[in-house]
Amino acid sequence: MRKLFDIENPVFQLLARMTDLVVLGLICLVCCVPVATIGPAVTALFKAVYDLTIERGGGILKIYFRAFRMNFKQAIVVWLLALVGFTSLFCDWFLLKLYFQGTSYTVLAWTVLVFALALVGFLCYIFPLIARYENALREHARNAAILMIRYFPRTLLMVLIQMLPLLMLLYMPYAMMQTLLFWILFYLGFAAQAKAFILQPVFNRLEAKPEDAETQEEA
Repeated sequence: MRKLFDIENPVFQLLARMTDLVVLGLICLVCCVPVATIGPAVTALFKAVYDLTIERGGGILKIYFRAFRMNFKQAIVVWLLALVGFTSLFCDWFLLKLYFQGTSYTVLAWTVLVFALALVGFLCYIFPLIARYENALREHARNAAILMIRYFPRTLLMVLIQMLPLLMLLYMPYAMMQTLLFWILFYLGFAAQAKAFILQPVFNRLEAKPEDAETQEEA
C-alpha cells in the first residue's frame, strides 16, 4: 500500500508529467494570444518540454519564460515572416476560387496546399533548432530546410500532429466543439511532447561524434 502512494511510483510520475504538460500548454496558449508572439511561445514550449523529457530539472515555469526571453528576437522574426507567407498563400487560394475552375483550379490549389504544408514542416524544425542551439538565424533556416527534406517521414508525422485541430475543425466540427475543453487543456503540451520524441533521434545524430554518427546511420 505504501508503494502505491510513493512519489517514485510510475503512476504518480506519469500524472506529474501530464500535469506539467497541461500547465506548459496553457501557458503557451496564453502567450500566443497576441498572435505576434506565437513563435517565441512555441519555441519556449519546445525548450521546456525537451528539458522535462530529459529530466534536467529547474522548474518548468522558469525554463519556459527564460527560453521565451532568450529566443524572442529570432523566433518572432521567423514567425512574422511565416505569417506573411501563410497570408499570401491564403490570398492566392482565395483568388484561385474566384478566377479559376476545373482542372486548372485543382492543380493550382494543390500547389498552394503543398507550399503551405512545406511551410508548416519548416516551422516544425526551425523553432526547436532556435530553442536548442545558439546560431545565426540564416543557419537555423538552412538547417531546418535540410532536416525537413532529409527526415521527410518524420516531417510528415509532425505536420499531421500540427494540423490535427484544423482537420478536426474542417471535417468533424461538431466533435471538435464537443471536445473543445480537451483540446485547450491537452493539445499544445502533448503535441510538443510527441514532436520532441520524434525529433530526439534527429538531434542525437546531429550531436553525436563522427564515429557514433556512422554507427547510428548503419543502425
